[in-house]
Amino acid sequence: MDERVAVQQGIVGAVSAGSVEVRNAGIGAVAGHDVSITNGGTGAVAAAGDVHITNGGSGPIGALGSISITNGGAQTIATLGGATLGERSFVAFVLAPKVTIESGARVLMNTPQALAAGAAFAVVLGVVMRRSGRRR
Repeated sequence: MDERVAVQQGIVGAVSAGSVEVRNAGIGAVAGHDVSITNGGTGAVAAAGDVHITNGGSGPIGALGSISITNGGAQTIATLGGATLGERSFVAFVLAPKVTIESGARVLMNTPQALAAGAAFAVVLGVVMRRSGRRR
């Protein structure tokens, strides 16, 4: 999949290509090797390579490479590479082996916090399900 797709000044439901560039546009879902978003936004992103966001945003992002965001945001980042949150960026949850948070960036929960919250949720869910099973 060496194909390169650029979406400029439009709205597209979904794109799958080797390299995807979003500029002044919106895409519902993106699958590609490398993804670049500038002055635009996407829903879910799945990338085998890197994801770069500048002045834009995304829903959940899963990437095998690195993720960088400057002056933008994402709902959730899960990457096997590093995550760099630049100036004026926000991410709710980050799961990455290395996270760099630059001045002016914010993260609601980083990797250890997200894992702890998930474990606590699983315990509470288990207790609730066990108790609801006894009432029947």
